[in-house]
Amino acid sequence: MNENIRTVKCGDRTVSYILTRKKVKNINLRIKPDGLVYISASGRVPIKYIENFIREKSEFILHALDRFAERGPSPMLPEDIGEFKSGDLIKFWGADCTLEIKVSENRREGVSMNGDILTVNVFSPDRAVNVLKKFYAEQTKSAFEDMNRRTCLMFRAKGYSVPFAEMQIRKMTSRWGSCHFSKGKIVMNSRLVLYPDICAAYVFVHEYAHFVVPDHSGKFYAVVADIMPDYNICRRILKE
Repeated sequence: MNENIRTVKCGDRTVSYILTRKKVKNINLRIKPDGLVYISASGRVPIKYIENFIREKSEFILHALDRFAERGPSPMLPEDIGEFKSGDLIKFWGADCTLEIKVSENRREGVSMNGDILTVNVFSPDRAVNVLKKFYAEQTKSAFEDMNRRTCLMFRAKGYSVPFAEMQIRKMTSRWGSCHFSKGKIVMNSRLVLYPDICAAYVFVHEYAHFVVPDHSGKFYAVVADIMPDYNICRRILKE
């Protein structure tokens, strides 16, 4: 498999896309929230054919790119920011928190919160990313474990036959969660810690609803609404 960045003219605009050559039957198109266009195609498909395909889809592609551009940049996890100093703002469960970085005198590292102030105690300032990364991971795991348990109980209280899902947490770029209903497993996006916790609660409801209805039909969203009537507020926040 190999990748390269190319451009193609679509009317009066130029679209940049990342072409991945791999063993696939069709030309596959994905547009991610970072505003990048991804194309995968077999090595036997000519560039001319691929770029004609992009032009045919140009109305959809340009509309999606414009929509993502209007949203502005997405909040980032500590490890994606890379460097911090006191006074920086960082998202934590949807709130703008101000960082206060202190060099620890007692050789203990950790994070504490006082209102909207996140105090990071470190051995040296360059340790802030690692300490924050650990803090975010621990907070996410604790909150998600509680949400997983409560979501299961809510579904069962409504009479739905659902398993207590095995849960995995990982960073994802194109979806907030996924359900492997045949395995009784859900995967949750670690980036949800950057949004209000009600949004993470909605994603749990969404994934648990797949244990009842595996597709995204009207019946599926009826189940979601039965558990969380105002779920569309969360969808708007997450910009689904």
